[in-house]
Amino acid sequence: MHSDNAPRSSTRRHYSPWAMASIVTAIIALLLAGSMPPVNIAAAIFGIMGLRQIRRDPERYIGRPFCWLAIALVLILAILTAMVQPPHQEGAEQHMVPEQGVEAQG
Repeated sequence: MHSDNAPRSSTRRHYSPWAMASIVTAIIALLLAGSMPPVNIAAAIFGIMGLRQIRRDPERYIGRPFCWLAIALVLILAILTAMVQPPHQEGAEQHMVPEQGVEAQG
């Protein structure tokens, strides 16, 4: 006798592990305020890997919005971080003002 209530584990779709890793890593990057670029890069790479995994096996995996959200989040975070951080000036030590209390030796 065939039951309609039998579990269909073969047709059930799961979230892609890469998609979940990308969104979690992007949230960690957000909590760190973009101060660690390798975390941003890792989140973007995980998102791309998730999109590839979902495209290769769409009957098995879901989570495309998580991948795109993670990629967009780290791109926006990188842009905002670049806008807020002051530019690095080379040779800044050479242009320092000497202390006023020191007399010039002559």
